[in-house]
Amino acid sequence: MPRMCTQCGKTYSRTIKRSHSMRSSIVRLLPNLQYAVFDGQRVKACARCIKTKNKTK
Repeated sequence: MPRMCTQCGKTYSRTIKRSHSMRSSIVRLLPNLQYAVFDGQRVKACARCIKTKNKTK
């Protein structure tokens, strides 16, 4: 199963990490995925989707 939110489709993003000597390396920033219940099913959703769902109840 990919590291992807099933509600909004958010996946990883790439960024460049720089050291003090300005050497660079590419790092992957992963979304904050949690298991949550949407429409009676247990799915992986990002924290923002869970927060929005709880707000609209």
